[in-house]
Amino acid sequence: MRWGTCTLLVSATLLAGCAPPASQGGFDSDNPAAKLYAIRRAGRPGNAADIPKLVEQLDHDDPAVRLMAIKALDEITGTRLGYNPYDSSAQRRTAIERWQEAVRSEQFDASGQFIAADERG
Repeated sequence: MRWGTCTLLVSATLLAGCAPPASQGGFDSDNPAAKLYAIRRAGRPGNAADIPKLVEQLDHDDPAVRLMAIKALDEITGTRLGYNPYDSSAQRRTAIERWQEAVRSEQFDASGQFIAADERG
């Protein structure tokens, strides 16, 4: 019985060390560290390609993910479109819809900067 317990503990310890590092995850990872790593890496000026994936994260149930996502979007686009990660879910929903519409109607220039309606012509 004692050897069985030791074997189980050693196996559990080894398996825990086998998880991939956060840098190998991504936006869709179940590993919270990997998701946050992907968000942080995406949040740099000129990274317009990740805007849709970041917008998806605004509806996440983890406030840390929402906070990191809006910070990344603000860094890329220069706006938050009224989104606050700590607002009620109804208030967040309204702001998320603004973000989704901005993505659908391509309200960003090639570098990802937000272009207001009056500036698009």
